[in-house]
Amino acid sequence: MDNNKFKLTGEKIKITDLDSYLVSEEKDEEIKKELYDDLVPKLRDLHEKLNAESKYGILVVLQAIDAAGKDEIIKYIFSNLMPQGLRETSFGKPSEEENAHDYLWRMHKGLPKRGEIGILNRSYYEDIISPKIYDTLDHLPDEIKNDPNLWEKRYKHINNFEEYMKENGFPVMKFYFHVSKDEQKQRLLDRLENKNQNHEFSFSDIDDRKNWDKYQKAFEEMLNNTATETAPWYVLPADNPWLARKIATLALIEAIENINPSYPTFDSEDKEKAEKIIKDLKEDKI
Repeated sequence: MDNNKFKLTGEKIKITDLDSYLVSEEKDEEIKKELYDDLVPKLRDLHEKLNAESKYGILVVLQAIDAAGKDEIIKYIFSNLMPQGLRETSFGKPSEEENAHDYLWRMHKGLPKRGEIGILNRSYYEDIISPKIYDTLDHLPDEIKNDPNLWEKRYKHINNFEEYMKENGFPVMKFYFHVSKDEQKQRLLDRLENKNQNHEFSFSDIDDRKNWDKYQKAFEEMLNNTATETAPWYVLPADNPWLARKIATLALIEAIENINPSYPTFDSEDKEKAEKIIKDLKEDKI
């Protein structure tokens, strides 16, 4: 599969031209076996090397409207990796304390250490998307919130931040879950009608759905202004959940392969010490 066709690096798109559904439900289920038999074990092996070497980290950004599949990719893919090398942080509406700082401030608690994959379940992109829909910038000075170039400036901030992260050894992987309105409707109904899924439903999800067109416009602007060679967006056809997870897994595999981590080995001095310990252990001297 050519994963590059799901990758945006700066070309302008119309969100109505993006695919949310590409394969049948039967084919989508077949992809699940491939993921668990081949791709997830490969990703886990690479993640273990990344963690052991501890020279690079990866920042993963998950962005979408509600019920598109962000939580599920964490459950079905990332949960199979080394927990010691994972950091997952979810972001909702900013708190009073968070609003008292610059909008990128609250993200720092979710950034990975070297050797980690840091997952932002929603991210600094919320500080572009949500204010466009709900006008949540009253905490800012008038000269900032009324700046006609506010969004262009924030796009610049984010692009510079992602370039900064990569240049410091933390490449940024961004996944946008493109779900259709009909599919989201069905998933919301499942959460409402199935008592075992009630906990996954938030009444605010309906407010967001009522603003569907505004969200689509905001997502389109996000993709067109922040997809770069440094930090591309992967557009996942979220109506096919297992295909979406496969695309993301392949992208992560490629990113870690480009880093090419390896397990640390003894230097010559430590190797000599280790050989003596091996000998002593085998001879029951220690």
